[in-house]
Amino acid sequence: MKKYLFRVLALTMACALLLSGCAGGKTEAPEDWATTTVSVVVPYSPGGDTDTYCRALFDRVGKSLGITFVITNQTGGSGMVASMNVMSQKPDGYTLLFCHTGAALVQEATGMVEFSYTDDFTNVCTVAIDETYALVAVDPNGQYGQYSRGWSDLEGMIEDAKANPGKIRYSTVFGSTTQYVGQMLERDAGISFDNLDVGSDSASRMTALLGGQVDLMAANYMNVRDYIENGDLVCLGIMAKERVEGIDFPTFVEQGCPSVVTAKKYEIKFPKGVDQVIVDKLAAACKEVTEDQEFIDLLATYYAQPLYRDAETMNTEDPTEVEMLEAGLAFD
Repeated sequence: MKKYLFRVLALTMACALLLSGCAGGKTEAPEDWATTTVSVVVPYSPGGDTDTYCRALFDRVGKSLGITFVITNQTGGSGMVASMNVMSQKPDGYTLLFCHTGAALVQEATGMVEFSYTDDFTNVCTVAIDETYALVAVDPNGQYGQYSRGWSDLEGMIEDAKANPGKIRYSTVFGSTTQYVGQMLERDAGISFDNLDVGSDSASRMTALLGGQVDLMAANYMNVRDYIENGDLVCLGIMAKERVEGIDFPTFVEQGCPSVVTAKKYEIKFPKGVDQVIVDKLAAACKEVTEDQEFIDLLATYYAQPLYRDAETMNTEDPTEVEMLEAGLAFD
C-alpha cells in the first residue's frame, strides 16, 4: 500500500512538472546567485502555520539579499507531492522547499516515503519552532453543540473513549504529526480511536470537525484560537513539554499523558547537490532574520519562536528524531 501511494504521488508530481515546465538553466557562478526569482514551495494551503511563517521569513530575506522569492503552495500527500517536486528540480538554487519536521520526519518513520528528508535534499537551516499543537473538540454549549459528545475537558474525553472503544472519530492525517500524537494519546490513556483522514490541511479538517464528521482534531493553536475564543471549540490540552506563554490551557504532560508531546520545526531545503556557496549565503540571511526583533515579535503573535539550526545540526538531529519516532510508533 505504501509503495502504491508513493507511485501515485510520483505520477502526480510528474504531471505537475509537465504542466508547469522545468526551470531554465542558470549559468552564473554560485556567488552571483540569484539573478532571477527563486521559487519557494510550501507543501500546504495558504493561511496555515507553514505558509504564514514562510512568507514572513522570505519577505525579510528577500529584502536583505535583494532577491525576489515567489511562494508557491503545492498541496497533496501531506507534503509528499511538493517534496518530490523539489527533489526533481535542478540543483541550481532556484527552487527550494519550506516544510516542517512534523510531517516530514513522521513520513520517514512510518515508511510512507521511500526517500530521506536529510539524505536526499541539501539542508539549509531551521528558522522557527512551534510547540502549540492543541487537541480540540466541539464545545457542547456552542453553536455547533449538536455535534459535541459533551466533553469539557480531557478527562471527560478519556472516560468516553474507554466506555466506547474505537467509537470516537479522530482526524488523522496519515504520515503527519496528527498520526503520531494520536497514537501516543491512545497508548498513554489506554484508549483507541476511529482514525479518519478527512483532509490534510487544517481548513478541511476544521470543516469536518464543525460539521460533525469527526469528534477530535489536533492542530497548531494559531489555527484553532479564534474558534476557542468564540466558544465553538474546547481545548483539551497542549502538546508541549511545559506551559506555553500566552496559552492558558494545561499540557498533556500535566494531565498524565507524558508521551503526547510534539514540536514542529520549520526547515529550508534545496534539491540535493546545490553549491555550498548558495547554501551559506541563504543560511546567513535566514540567521539574521531569526535574530531580528520584528520577526521574533511576529512569531510570538502565533505563540511560536525563532529557532536557528544550521545544516550540520539538522543533518545530525533530524535522523535521530526519526529513530525516536520509529521507536514510539513501534508499539503498534
